[in-house]
Amino acid sequence: MTDSAKLTVTLTEPVAVVRHLRNDFRQESYDHITGTAVRGALAAQWLLAHGDPDDDFLEIFEGDGVFGPLHATASLPVPLSVKVHKYRADDRCRVLWWDAIHEEVDVCQYCKQKLEFSKGGPVGKIRRTPRTRNALDAEGIARSGNLFNQSSIAAGNVFEGWLSGPALRSLQIDGEPVRTLSLGGKRTVQGNAEVTIDFEAEPEPVELIGKDVILRLASPGIFVDALGLPAAEPDLGELSEVLGVETSPGVKPWQRWTEVGGWHLASGLPKPTERAVQAGSTYRIRCAERPSEAARRALMVRGVGLRRREGFGALCRPAPPLSFYEWGGVLARLRIDMAAVEKTLPQLREHTRELRSGIENDAPFQDQLARDAQYASALRKLLDVTDPVLYGRLVARLESGK
Repeated sequence: MTDSAKLTVTLTEPVAVVRHLRNDFRQESYDHITGTAVRGALAAQWLLAHGDPDDDFLEIFEGDGVFGPLHATASLPVPLSVKVHKYRADDRCRVLWWDAIHEEVDVCQYCKQKLEFSKGGPVGKIRRTPRTRNALDAEGIARSGNLFNQSSIAAGNVFEGWLSGPALRSLQIDGEPVRTLSLGGKRTVQGNAEVTIDFEAEPEPVELIGKDVILRLASPGIFVDALGLPAAEPDLGELSEVLGVETSPGVKPWQRWTEVGGWHLASGLPKPTERAVQAGSTYRIRCAERPSEAARRALMVRGVGLRRREGFGALCRPAPPLSFYEWGGVLARLRIDMAAVEKTLPQLREHTRELRSGIENDAPFQDQLARDAQYASALRKLLDVTDPVLYGRLVARLESGK
């Protein structure tokens, strides 16, 4: 067994990882599976099999292991170093991201629109399922006037992430790998997911420009200075130890402050609210010499900062979304079999109407998705679009043959 493993979950039921409580009877869910949710689900499996916590439990779940967040391509945060269109990009625009790490650009060269730095939101949109529920009292009876709406992550979404160190032992129960997990809240009625574990997978290394490493946070980072006070940047001594080379501050980081808290289920007490830097924050760290690829891979899985066992300080390398211009290549792969496309167009148009109503259902396309890899992958990419405006325009472009 290696020191890290790639965890892939396919949701078979909606999952709600509640982001924060609101007073307007709406519950917002994260658009990914947080490290805390992964750790809690695996801990529940372990306790079900072994009973009360013991020393092994503490080593696995409270030790030096890492339970990273699980993301889809669309749920990764846009780096704060990236500039984007202030308004919707023109169809002629071939580029949607300009990274200040590489170049300083203020205006799109295609549509001449002014650019602005990203706010760290997700790259795209994942499929969601809205549900209306009623709060229950201690006896399980519905409370009057306590309806609330919960926006859950829809079944069918696939998320990936990494575990390392002692946390890997949570992936096997009595010598057998974990096959299913119950994630998020309300797990008696939702939250089931199928699990795939790959102990041989290798993470991609953190970015390298010359001798500089580029760190992009996939989750909030908790950093402190020598006095234990909140810090805006990761500790250079920590980075030097992991990378095996001396490090020094680079250019001014692209970061924003946020706060993180939570609830400790075992004790029934709230976790302290801490100041953290927002997901998407980006750092360029100078190294005395080029760190090895193995060290950069290890850093990608390990993350940076405190509370990494809960998924904080995770790193990522998000890719820019396709521009409307670039979508032409995806649609061209579908047009290879225009006869199949023409048969599918009624379902594609109906899917547009469903998206506008908040319904995300790809069941009518299962036969098409089981076809040859090139056609199926292009159709899957099209169906993964959850923005009804963009999806409708793509279907119209597919139908027109342009």
